[in-house]
Amino acid sequence: MSIKANIDFRDAINGLELLGKVRHQLARSMAVAGGKVLRDEAKSRAPVGEDSKNPGTLRDAIYLAYRDGESTEAVEVYSVSWNAKKAPHGHLVEFGHWQTHARYKGKDGEWYTGAPLAAPKWVPAYPFLRPALDAALPRAKAAMLERGRERLPELLAGQGGGDEL
Repeated sequence: MSIKANIDFRDAINGLELLGKVRHQLARSMAVAGGKVLRDEAKSRAPVGEDSKNPGTLRDAIYLAYRDGESTEAVEVYSVSWNAKKAPHGHLVEFGHWQTHARYKGKDGEWYTGAPLAAPKWVPAYPFLRPALDAALPRAKAAMLERGRERLPELLAGQGGGDEL
C-alpha cells in the first residue's frame, strides 16, 4: 500500500525568495541593534578626564558605523570605534603609552608639554573598548535577536520601508 500526495510548495518557495530580498535589511537592522548596545557600553566605560580642556571628548567621539568596504554579499560589517579627529589620543588611553615629556598645568589652567623626561615613563592603559565588548556581548546578541523578531514580520509584510534599520 502507498500513499500519494500532491503538495504545492509554490507559497513556500515564494516566501524564501522574499526572505532573500530582505535579508540585507534584516541583517543590518539586527547589527545596528547589537552595535548600539556595544557603543553605549563603550561610552559608559570611556574615561572622562577631569584634567583636560574638554572633559568627555573621547566618550563623545565613540560611534557606530557601517563598513561598506568590508561588507560583502554574505556579511554585513559595522564597527564601534572613536573618531580620531575628535579624540586623537584615544589609542593612547586604550593601549597605554610611553610618556617622554613632562606635563604641567599653567597659571591659566591649561595643560602644557614641558621638557623631556630623564627616563620615559610608562602610562598604563585604561581600556574601555575591549572590556565593553566582553561585558556587553550577551546583551548585544539578545538585542540583535529581539530586533530580528520585530523586523522580519515587518519586512515580510512589506511594511518595512526602504532602508529603515
